[in-house]
Amino acid sequence: MRQRIPGIVWLLIAGDGFASAFRFLVMPFLALYMHAVTGADPAVVGAVIGLGAASNLVASFLLGPLSDRIGRKPSLIWGTVLQVVALAGFAVAHSLVVFALLQVVSGMIWALQGPAYMALLTDLTPEGYRTRVFGFNYWAVNIGAAIGPIAGAMIGAGHAAMPFLLAAASQVLLAIALVIYIPATTGERPTGVSGRESLRHMGQGLRHHVLFWAFVGTFLTSLAYSQIETNLAQYLGMTYAHGAQLYAYVIAANAVTVVLLQPFLGRWQEDRPMLLGFAGGSIVYALANALFILAVAPWAWIGINAFFTIGEVLLAPVGQTIIARYAPADQRATYFALQNIVFGLAFAVGPSLGGFALSAGGKFGLFGAMSLVNVLALLAFLVAFRPERKPKVATS
Repeated sequence: MRQRIPGIVWLLIAGDGFASAFRFLVMPFLALYMHAVTGADPAVVGAVIGLGAASNLVASFLLGPLSDRIGRKPSLIWGTVLQVVALAGFAVAHSLVVFALLQVVSGMIWALQGPAYMALLTDLTPEGYRTRVFGFNYWAVNIGAAIGPIAGAMIGAGHAAMPFLLAAASQVLLAIALVIYIPATTGERPTGVSGRESLRHMGQGLRHHVLFWAFVGTFLTSLAYSQIETNLAQYLGMTYAHGAQLYAYVIAANAVTVVLLQPFLGRWQEDRPMLLGFAGGSIVYALANALFILAVAPWAWIGINAFFTIGEVLLAPVGQTIIARYAPADQRATYFALQNIVFGLAFAVGPSLGGFALSAGGKFGLFGAMSLVNVLALLAFLVAFRPERKPKVATS
């Protein structure tokens, strides 16, 4: 008889969606708030914001695997407590140095919490349901991401400290829920290994044939995805009179597509080979980028990005499922941290590479290059899942 998904898994997903809504209540407006409080130059503000991503990337090597050493629940609780401190700190900060320190702390928190959370979901979910669970978690986070900025704009995020205090209060509630509802032994597989051993485990993950080539493909698809959040906005702003407003509609199309399609596509992927998700997602990305080259009318950008998002919906759950399947049970957080590093590297170099392509070749240069990148990603995924060659049998 097939196991059922434990109720605590749905509770965790609901909590992640709740946390996402309050994160997006303030974080999209952090640059505006920092400028309003400190009066710093936009370039300086941008550099401070970038410290969060840099901190997350560096800390992932050490803090990401920490859950494998001390356990999932302690990692999540301590991360949530530090999140309260960071959010409350943003509310009272007035110095650019303090903002910079808080951004470093925020990046470190995500390096600790993210792998611990995904490893806990994996620990608790029966193998046959993991793609569905990862898909629903992604869906809940996107609902929070759609609600949060709207609510933040309505209550003055970017100009007032109160939204940060509300976000901090939400994390207090989340920490209390973690203490009460997650038993101390839930999903716990603390190994007591050293940090050096954790780095060795990361090396083992990179030497795993399927994971290595899946990481290569993930890096390439993430490289293309990073353009949607950066250089697409630049191009629309430079090309259309109301480019900022058009970009807002383009991003809204992304959120709506995820919310509408994720439950159905996630269920469809559940009993099918992971390669379908990886290959389908990279093909959709490649086609969408090719269509971006032809886009002229504003509605075309909105529609094409909705199509692009189908690729995102296909890729997101299987990207987590592959770690859940191939990572050793006592090293899952370490492997999820490795995946986080792959994403971080792609989003670190993607905007600058895409900006160079946009400057050198315009729309054709940027989206043509990204279409090719996704074809290369497809090849990487095919290599990852190619059937192993059977040894030849000697004949007399």
